[in-house]
Amino acid sequence: MRWREHPTQTALREFKEETGLQIKLHHVVACYSNTSKGFGSMSTLMLVFCAEVNGGDMRSSVEGHPFWIEESDLLEMVDFDYEYMLDDYREHRKQHDKGEFCGAIVREMAEKNL
Repeated sequence: MRWREHPTQTALREFKEETGLQIKLHHVVACYSNTSKGFGSMSTLMLVFCAEVNGGDMRSSVEGHPFWIEESDLLEMVDFDYEYMLDDYREHRKQHDKGEFCGAIVREMAEKNL
């Protein structure tokens, strides 16, 4: 995240830089934090957004080589330390499919500059 950059701006910029694709953000799926255990490491805050691709062409970057995979294959690829995030995503998908989610969070965050 850059200085004075809103989290939604960061998500849009980083996604385009790392994949070549443009996205439209819908809402926040989850928020995770990791408090550093020592002076030499950094604490982190991760926001996970629900989004859809609305432009661009997928390409590789210095970050890696993006590719599409089936959701059913994802569990085999996820590191055990992050499996809880995949579980949260699956729960979100169930709620999203039923229309039980907060679709205005991203807009509210931007309007209030949170």
